Amino acid sequence: MPASLQPPIPGAGLAGSGGYATWVWALLRIPLLLVLLVLLRRPLLDLTERYFGIERVTEFSITVLSTPFTRIGLFALTVAVLWLLYRRASAALSAWGAYAATVLIGCGLILALFLGTGTSPWRAFPPMLCLVLNQLPVTGAHPMWSRLMAWGVGVAELFFFRLYWAWMRFRRHPAEPAPVVPTRSSLAYLPGWLITAAAVGGLVGGPRLVEAERALRMPAGVEILQERNINGLALDPGGRYLYVTGHGVRNLQRIDTQDPHHAMISSEVSTGGAQGFAYDPRAGEVYTLNLQTRMLQYFDATTLALRREVPLPDISPGDPWIAADGRTNTLVVASEADERVGSPFIVVDRQSGRSLDKRDVDAGNLLLHPQGSLLYLSFFRNSSSLMVYDLERREFSGEVRTDARVDRMAFDEARGELLLASPLRSSVLRFDARSLALLGEIKSVFGVRVMAIDTQRDWLVSGSLATGQIEIQELATGKVLSRIYLGPWLRSIVVDPRTATAYVSANGALYKVPYGAGR
Repeated sequence: MPASLQPPIPGAGLAGSGGYATWVWALLRIPLLLVLLVLLRRPLLDLTERYFGIERVTEFSITVLSTPFTRIGLFALTVAVLWLLYRRASAALSAWGAYAATVLIGCGLILALFLGTGTSPWRAFPPMLCLVLNQLPVTGAHPMWSRLMAWGVGVAELFFFRLYWAWMRFRRHPAEPAPVVPTRSSLAYLPGWLITAAAVGGLVGGPRLVEAERALRMPAGVEILQERNINGLALDPGGRYLYVTGHGVRNLQRIDTQDPHHAMISSEVSTGGAQGFAYDPRAGEVYTLNLQTRMLQYFDATTLALRREVPLPDISPGDPWIAADGRTNTLVVASEADERVGSPFIVVDRQSGRSLDKRDVDAGNLLLHPQGSLLYLSFFRNSSSLMVYDLERREFSGEVRTDARVDRMAFDEARGELLLASPLRSSVLRFDARSLALLGEIKSVFGVRVMAIDTQRDWLVSGSLATGQIEIQELATGKVLSRIYLGPWLRSIVVDPRTATAYVSANGALYKVPYGAGR
């Protein structure tokens, strides 16, 4: 075989392995890196939460996963525009002239897209960098390029794909000149445009993307009652009035579901944008915790007038959850404890306002047993367990291990089961309400986090943290009846079984969903 056709040595570190080792290293190094990241996902997630904040990473992931159609469209549009720009420029200009024209116009359009959608311009930097470097009309005729291709894992593939592919094909020794690569062919630059378009589609954000996704996917019967940051919801027993609070709602609201766009009252006293609240229809009261004043507030459920306030100076800073138990006449306030100070779990005598019990337990969600006195706690952070607290004896009476980062709960009275959403497993776990024995699971929508039960139809209405969809399925069989797209970051669901209507809160909207239409 002529020496010129023999497989050359890829690099100094691979000199003894021959050309085949280059192909193995080049093709497997990214999959191996991904496998390593998957294996180390738990410690990496902990490090991310500690140093960057899990909220930012979670919000970014939710935004991307919940607007896939719009992002795919932007991906295709970016590739088409870059291809057209280069074709026009290369036909009239030199190689470097075509490069300058494509990069300047392309980067300008990318920056305009990010600014036009309300996305931080800093997010436009990665796709612009991908375009600038992948579009370079260099030949790679220097040993430096071969060394970069051999050891620049991730950098070579993302920013110099054309040279990386040529390096794999020709397998030059780093001491020899790298191959001369054609720079005028559109196909040679296509991978770089695909990488740039993927960065655009992944990093662009803003409310306009959500609006476009809704226009493509949200059914016509769904109404958006409000567009703001909403968390807690509660529906009165007759299904007439919907109580609303949240980080974007400074005052407690009561919406008339028969005229939701006009008939609404708000409390005169601010709740401080409280995340959660408790509604006790028998007592005719709504309870919130104003974190700014550390006051537990009692509101009249009919007028939303403030009846009284109880100071809770020891409550830990963090989004609070509240449960109201009529049997023991107690209120439970649980903070997610963003700071490890004070007490994250406090039991309060509703009549006197006196603290009856304090525990160092930072629950991610609370759910009171329908018959009262038993309170269930689930944990999204710091613990992988499900606990039950006896409000009569004021002590924890049970605990079982669960999946990591479980979320909301629902009570299935017909079967005496506690349902727990497991987003990472995309399942709803079923527990015996008394013993907490695991009875099985219901496969659910990807990233399931919130739930409500339609007791008349025996349906489970669940919402996804990741995809922005709610799913309706039969509880008895697990059969999925329908999936309805709403938007990102779904937070709470309440249902009115008589009208088969769900009210769903999200970071950005409050939805009214007729999920029983046509059934």
